[in-house]
Amino acid sequence: MRILTVMDQVAAESGATHAQIALAWLLSRPVVTSPIVSATSVAQLEQIVSSPAVKLSAAQLALLTGPDA
Repeated sequence: MRILTVMDQVAAESGATHAQIALAWLLSRPVVTSPIVSATSVAQLEQIVSSPAVKLSAAQLALLTGPDA
């Protein structure tokens, strides 16, 4: 439940969807070079394509990564 609360907060701050936040977080990870994604609608594809434009702050990244990282 913690991650959902954090995702809601970061999405509201960023004006992005949960999918965009998740992909932006993945792209911020140095070991992830190419997340594998799929879309079943044009709307989902648009969200995926626009994810690299979502810039997460250091505080947002820390919240999403959590204390265990």
